[in-house]
Amino acid sequence: MKSVVAPVKNVAATQIAFETLLQRSMGVPGIGLIHGPTGTGKTTATTYLYNQVNGVYVSARAHDTTISLTSRIVEELGAPPMYRISKCVDYIIEQMSMFERPLFIDEADYLMNDTRMLETVRDIYDGTEIPIILIGMDQIARRISTRKQFYNRISEWVEFRPADLEDVVTMADYLLDDGIKVDEELLDNLRMSSSGELRRITIGLSKIESLALANDLEIVTLDDWGDQPFHGLRG
Repeated sequence: MKSVVAPVKNVAATQIAFETLLQRSMGVPGIGLIHGPTGTGKTTATTYLYNQVNGVYVSARAHDTTISLTSRIVEELGAPPMYRISKCVDYIIEQMSMFERPLFIDEADYLMNDTRMLETVRDIYDGTEIPIILIGMDQIARRISTRKQFYNRISEWVEFRPADLEDVVTMADYLLDDGIKVDEELLDNLRMSSSGELRRITIGLSKIESLALANDLEIVTLDDWGDQPFHGLRG
């Protein structure tokens, strides 16, 4: 399998939203929210994006405090850990502003459990106006709507959805070794078996590729695959 990011609809929507944040008009807020169920490719899409734009990436944790989160952002910016929130925030604002480095916060649902953490992220945005991207599960959009001061700073909302057949075809085209093709009926079977989860689709494509290589198949059909499972054990 090739080590690339397939340009499925969720990935394209993420890139468009980020470009919109960069090119926004004066007065338009610059925070974006990416949300959706697990397995839909949020982390993969944003990891690819922040690497392209020299972004700063951190993942929030269940037991984070404001100081632990801001200290990790400081470390990602290349400095030793700091142990006062005010020093951390000042340094983050200085560095993000000086080098125009957007901030990506994964597992942002955990911010909802601590008003001070959420308000600190808002302070960082207000001090820089450099885009901040939050990545969270499908309930974060509802939860964040109750925090009006923060909610009003979000101008781009991207909801990640399960892959459709067109996405699975795109993934097969981009991820499988050259010369290996998969019949669309088998790809749709994989989509249904995976409930559209990109992680599980990727695992299934890897197994299809192994079957093709082991049997010297140029195109793999549903008949070639048979009734073997794409994931886990045979039922």
